[in-house]
Amino acid sequence: MNNLEELLKKAEVQPHLFESPVPLYNQLSRVLQKLIQDEALQPGDRFPTEEAIAECFKVSRPTANKAVQFLIDEGYLSRDKGVGTYVKEKPLVEFTFFLDSLSFAEQFPPDVPIRTEIIWTKTVPATRKVAKALDLEPGAPTVLMRRLRFVHDRPLMVCDSQLSAERFPDITKRKFIRDSLYATLEETYNCPILYSERYALAYEVTEQEVAELLQIQPFSPVLMITGVSFTHNNRPVDYLRTFLREGSVLKTTVPRRGGKDKPSKTNPYK
Repeated sequence: MNNLEELLKKAEVQPHLFESPVPLYNQLSRVLQKLIQDEALQPGDRFPTEEAIAECFKVSRPTANKAVQFLIDEGYLSRDKGVGTYVKEKPLVEFTFFLDSLSFAEQFPPDVPIRTEIIWTKTVPATRKVAKALDLEPGAPTVLMRRLRFVHDRPLMVCDSQLSAERFPDITKRKFIRDSLYATLEETYNCPILYSERYALAYEVTEQEVAELLQIQPFSPVLMITGVSFTHNNRPVDYLRTFLREGSVLKTTVPRRGGKDKPSKTNPYK
């Protein structure tokens, strides 16, 4: 048994690819990525050679090369010319699942570098789905803004937020307080966000701009989080759609409560 076979066994990975529309190199890169994610290989460890990968998985050398290059581009590996390919230190991003805090900026410890770029804002009529979520008339003017969130200077998520243009006039002209939409809504428009409902869905990126912003290939898997935030009297404030790329750990704590719980609201945007 060679070294790669031992690693695969350690990570409980079978050296088999599938007949699938997904290209072989993409399948192979995801299998090899599991060796890193499951810590069969540690940062600084030498990565198996392309020859060993090709032989073990019974694929061509160019396919093995493309799979390894994909992991290099994704930040999992680094290649030193004439020396070899090594596992790169690649910190996973961990944040709470919008329960302990509703603000993106407050999800992370103070020593984690984060930043936000506003990609664009525009006024669009509310679709039937968004109108239902925000308790508006279909076609009512809304502000749609797209933001790109970075953690460790790496694009992590694309966030689309949609709000009533009449209720929040000139919001696109305002500089966000503490780089936070919710802080701006509370301090400028006297509209605190009291709670939010979030729904997570395994998804594949079909929008070219989203893929480019996240620096991933179209149809790559992401986690899509949708939801509505509410203020006093259960009044909806914004409709959110977020595309979260791999490399993140969503963490939440679910308390066990006694007595009657607050009745859950039905999903208003199904």
